[in-house]
Amino acid sequence: MFDLTTIRVWYETSAGRLISSAVEKHLRQITACMFGYVAIEVGHSFVGRDLLSACTIQKKFLVDRSDSADIKASPASLPITCDSVDLFVLPHTLDFTSKPHQILREVERSLVAEGHLIMIGFNPYSFYGLWRLFLSRTKVAPWNASFYSPRRLRDWCSLLGFEEIDMQYVAHLPPFKRLQRWQKLAPIRSFLEQHFTRSGGVYILVVRKRVARLTPLKRVWPTANELLPNKVPNPGLGRNVKMYNHD
Repeated sequence: MFDLTTIRVWYETSAGRLISSAVEKHLRQITACMFGYVAIEVGHSFVGRDLLSACTIQKKFLVDRSDSADIKASPASLPITCDSVDLFVLPHTLDFTSKPHQILREVERSLVAEGHLIMIGFNPYSFYGLWRLFLSRTKVAPWNASFYSPRRLRDWCSLLGFEEIDMQYVAHLPPFKRLQRWQKLAPIRSFLEQHFTRSGGVYILVVRKRVARLTPLKRVWPTANELLPNKVPNPGLGRNVKMYNHD
């Protein structure tokens, strides 16, 4: 199951627009120094936000099941050639699927060596995770999402050969519906962002596909003792031996 319709609706609320604006700002800084030929956003979660606008990668595509996508396909089965994509962006793609491992395997297969993957998801160790404990039965976004912890994602990515490059957090305040509450608690938000960075409700994890390099080994030649234990040959042995007897 993969459907981002409900999360797109939630991002149209006041709280959603604030978070999507913060995510877009961070992605502009992250992708500004990334280069390549092909960048793909898997899943359209942020309405009206161009997450790859600052990226200098030449070709940009959207993979989704909606009719507006450039490539209409399932994220768990990407119709993409191996080692052909420089950057993948997964905006809540793993939060709303029953096959997160399969999606990550498809991304790893399609990425070029040293290619980047950016994952955006909900942090269970935050006010959003606390709210989810009481509202998960409502089946309304974002509380119906799978809140995977950054630590678990790191473990999954490490098994696939990725290394962490960067981690950012946004949405440190509780998910208030009214914008006025967000504005009143602005000093508290600044305090949390400085001293409790990992308490943000939404994380942005950046990893890179590692390349296995062969390490040349110095050849060690065996010594004479190793070739013939206890029997070291004498090069001068036999030089004075007479071959014929003239007597």
